[in-house]
Amino acid sequence: MNSFLNSLENRFGRFAIPGLVAILAIIQAAVWVMVLFFPGFVDILVLHRALVDQGEVWRLITWIFIPNSFSVLWLLFGVMLMLTFSSVLDHAWGAFKVNLYVFSGILFIILGHWFFGSVPTGLFLYGSIFLAFCVIVPDYEISLYLIMPIKVKYLGLITGGISLLTFIGQPDSRSSIFFAHLNFLLAFTPGFIRMLKQRGTVVQRRARFDSAKAPQGTFFHKCANCGKTDLDDPKLEFRVTSDGEEYCTICRPRKSLVETTSSK
Repeated sequence: MNSFLNSLENRFGRFAIPGLVAILAIIQAAVWVMVLFFPGFVDILVLHRALVDQGEVWRLITWIFIPNSFSVLWLLFGVMLMLTFSSVLDHAWGAFKVNLYVFSGILFIILGHWFFGSVPTGLFLYGSIFLAFCVIVPDYEISLYLIMPIKVKYLGLITGGISLLTFIGQPDSRSSIFFAHLNFLLAFTPGFIRMLKQRGTVVQRRARFDSAKAPQGTFFHKCANCGKTDLDDPKLEFRVTSDGEEYCTICRPRKSLVETTSSK
């Protein structure tokens, strides 16, 4: 897969748009301002298949510019987060792969709407971007409600869990959730599978290593005089003397003294 993506990047990388996610965030902010003065403006941006069939083809792309919320908090917090996502993703993947991820997400959501009637919203698209961010920099901290710092991996788990529960519990939403997360699944599932296989291999190696080790309570050295072992005192040293027996460093001088006395 990586070689295929690299070949695509070599051929089409020059067409990639740097900072694509940041550009989308800025356009969303501009739309937020437009809707503030012209509330009906958002109606010409929404994706409707029937209206596209009538010639309003711009709706195939303009729906992604609709802000996720029209609150001031979103304008301050949401756009700032999107700019952060853009910087991190561009640095980790490069502009071409970010473009491929975002545009494939847009395409999948449109296909879901076109053939299965799923609801096309920018929230789903930016949700998949957020999940990608969580996987790439799981320990990155953001201030929840501008107060409590929390690592994004936990927010990603919560977001993924909510999507999964919604997928299971609400059949009408399944197509929307599936197509909205399809780009994420294609991008990260192979890596997750490789990680699980590697962990399984590590567990098997550790099990073989543990089974090859001596059972608990088995000693390697034992003093022939006092009976102490290396389990009694790991710092105790042992030596084999001329009689072939093993003695600890405490008893060995005594044995030497006994041998000397006996020889006299």
